[in-house]
Amino acid sequence: MLKLFTLTKTAALSLLVCLFLLPNPSAAQGVMRIAAVVNDDVISAHDLAQRIRLTIATSRLPNTPEVRRRLTSTILRTMIDERLKRQAAEKLGIEVTDDQIQNGLNRFAQSLKIPVDKLAIALGQSGIDIEVVKEQAEAEIAWTFYRNQVSSQRLRVSENEIDAAIAAEEANKGKPEYNYAEIFIPVESPDQESSARQMAERLVGHAGQGASFEDLARDFSQSPSATEGGNLGWVQSGNLDPELENVLSRLNVGGLSNPVRTPAGYFIVKLNDKRISGQSKPDAIIDLGQISFPLDPQQGGADIAPKKQQATNIAYQIKSCADLKTASEEVPGTQSTIINDLRISKTAPELRQTLQNLNEGQITIFERNGVSIMILMVCKRQEVAKSPEIAKRKAIQQRLRQEKIGRENRRLIQQERRSAFVDIRL
Repeated sequence: MLKLFTLTKTAALSLLVCLFLLPNPSAAQGVMRIAAVVNDDVISAHDLAQRIRLTIATSRLPNTPEVRRRLTSTILRTMIDERLKRQAAEKLGIEVTDDQIQNGLNRFAQSLKIPVDKLAIALGQSGIDIEVVKEQAEAEIAWTFYRNQVSSQRLRVSENEIDAAIAAEEANKGKPEYNYAEIFIPVESPDQESSARQMAERLVGHAGQGASFEDLARDFSQSPSATEGGNLGWVQSGNLDPELENVLSRLNVGGLSNPVRTPAGYFIVKLNDKRISGQSKPDAIIDLGQISFPLDPQQGGADIAPKKQQATNIAYQIKSCADLKTASEEVPGTQSTIINDLRISKTAPELRQTLQNLNEGQITIFERNGVSIMILMVCKRQEVAKSPEIAKRKAIQQRLRQEKIGRENRRLIQQERRSAFVDIRL
């Protein structure tokens, strides 16, 4: 288990005396300078700098002084909340085991598509200590245990609530459904209004400049969906905040909204797909073979047509997925892969539409967002049966529980903030 680093007032004075005795006081002060005190727990400037570096790396933000400056207050507030979460859990005697922390690291590595045994090396290359991720994981795991223990009744979803949700879905058949992802920045008091709005606007700007929406959601969203990259799956008309539904109804698939103010705070939404309720398309699980022809960004799209023609010529020679690797080896600069057990409904909207129309053994040419030209071939296809009633009820139960978790998270952390001593030193 990771030990929570606390510092009493006496210990803090002792630490300051020790710092003055070090050979290089200025260097020591740079490392040990206090960013914030949370009750008896200290967040050092070094802790904060490491966390900013981690956020920049995982969200693919530009590592500039201006970006670091803008991130400082938001990330410091997140770290303060994490310390409060750990302290609340410790008061109830909740301990997080090493195995549970390791599971958190596994999920983190998976979200970055990095083998977990390579995670420490990958972080080290960006100057980040893996302990930063471990501390973050411990705080969220401890908080989950704490929330489930003190709010178990509030989080329970009754059969009557599920029945009511199913009845609402039936009543809304023929109306729109939206598959979307969200980033949520709460506004819990009037003095947070300006900073929350500015943060939301900056995140929209970063996403527009190429930062991954899913990574931004994981790092900045205060919604329970953050662990899923903000993805909420299909949500029916009538189950949405009216302000969000109004925005989603006007977005094109793949589109990103500006910040949307709701009573709870600011949302940024990305529309993955939309459909009419009751007219859902059949899903399938496929093995997808592909050859990628990277495009040169310096050519400004001038190489798209030649690469498409090259891909088309090669596609005519491919008779099966076994031919993909051989064909790729004959063309320098290309890469071939086979993705097994890919669920079509989980792919990007523009790719999903292409894959839905491909039968087993069929091949097509696909342009991926100006990044590459791809030869795609369905090696194997298995249609997914329509979900039985019990699966439908379970999905609705999970959605309702997630909504309750979001509300309960906000209530509990507000409670912790009100009773805490927080001294920000920056």
